[in-house]
Amino acid sequence: MAKPIKLYKLTPAQIELVEKLASVRDMRIEMEKLEYREIVAYQELAKLGFADMEIGRRRKAWIVLTEQGARVRTAGYFSKRAVVNLTEPQINLLRFLDDGPALESVGRASSEIPETMIDVCRRMSLRGWVEWSEGWRGTRWAKLTDEGRAVLMAVDATMG
Repeated sequence: MAKPIKLYKLTPAQIELVEKLASVRDMRIEMEKLEYREIVAYQELAKLGFADMEIGRRRKAWIVLTEQGARVRTAGYFSKRAVVNLTEPQINLLRFLDDGPALESVGRASSEIPETMIDVCRRMSLRGWVEWSEGWRGTRWAKLTDEGRAVLMAVDATMG
């Protein structure tokens, strides 16, 4: 197995949460008001030191943007530390879902996705690199987002 590829730009989900935190007064949001995807992004940001949790009155948990998180935002969401280690299964999924230019892409039906890729696909959708859509007769389709396609192009350029 190849070594993971280090990415230094925040994921789309992490960027959305940083923007949400930066847009509110005190740069903090009650944890209970976050969606699951945002909680996952918070956990990743907390490991990097870009977000933190504070316990307020009545023991409410608040998610806050740290000074380091504000600096990363100012730097165009690029970090000096690796934000994500992109693994071989994740790269394989990105390639599997890459079915052409973004505007023409329909992605892959969930029934086409190998069992070994389902959890990887779920995780990549939480990061904002894959999106799910409903199709005809209740089928679900997974396809790369523009950001997912950009990550794949960068990986392919790196790997030569």
